[in-house]
Amino acid sequence: MFCMIGEDRKGNQLVPWTPKRFSPNGVMIRSVVSIGIPGALITVLMSVSNIVLNNYIHLYGSDAVASYGIAYKIDLIPILLSVGLSQGVAPLVGYCYGENEEKRMSDIVKRTTLYGVLMGGMFTAAFVLLGEPLASIFLQDNVLIAQTGYFLKILCLSAPMLGIINMMTSYFQALGKAVKSLTITILRNAVLFIPGVMILNHFWKLNGVIAAQPVVETALAIICILMYVIDVKLPRHKSTAAWRGRCCHRAGHLPSHPRR
Repeated sequence: MFCMIGEDRKGNQLVPWTPKRFSPNGVMIRSVVSIGIPGALITVLMSVSNIVLNNYIHLYGSDAVASYGIAYKIDLIPILLSVGLSQGVAPLVGYCYGENEEKRMSDIVKRTTLYGVLMGGMFTAAFVLLGEPLASIFLQDNVLIAQTGYFLKILCLSAPMLGIINMMTSYFQALGKAVKSLTITILRNAVLFIPGVMILNHFWKLNGVIAAQPVVETALAIICILMYVIDVKLPRHKSTAAWRGRCCHRAGHLPSHPRR
């Protein structure tokens, strides 16, 4: 708020501090809702998929549930870091898309994806080598420590794939392509994961249930790459430039290029 007041006093007409400039319209509401739906569904579908997963793990006893719970909490570290990386760069991707700077946007997406994959690979190596020592921080029983370390070694195999999946989700959200972002969310937490748990449990029992996460996310990472390649090859429409022009015209100022 203070930044907006400061810009308004400097005479920046692109950041007006008047109530009439904040009046919502149908296009704005639809855009906000369409982009917000995938984010809301992520929470809902993750809860549903976790319920299904925990029910299958529960079939193998309380020790398996406890071991998986601790392994999953440790594995959340690379998951949340990957989410933060992809969401943090999303505004920059959206800015480049609005400015039709496709090369810069492509470089940002590819570089961020590479960083995410490398970060995930580092955590995978660390968890494979230090699975049991990390588990021993939370447990004292040697059997549970060994089982938790084993589960962690399986779960962490998906960490490099998260760099691809999360970046592609944020990429489509930043471009306002809610359907594609929603497709990734549904595939990840419902279409692929729940049947994957059931099928792998049938063939490999507990090992198959734990392996469902890396197997599904590896398949989803390949799908995300294909979706991105297809999207890049599609011709860009000019609606974004037209929208910027209308916004600038309302503000009474139509610069040839934004101030950096």
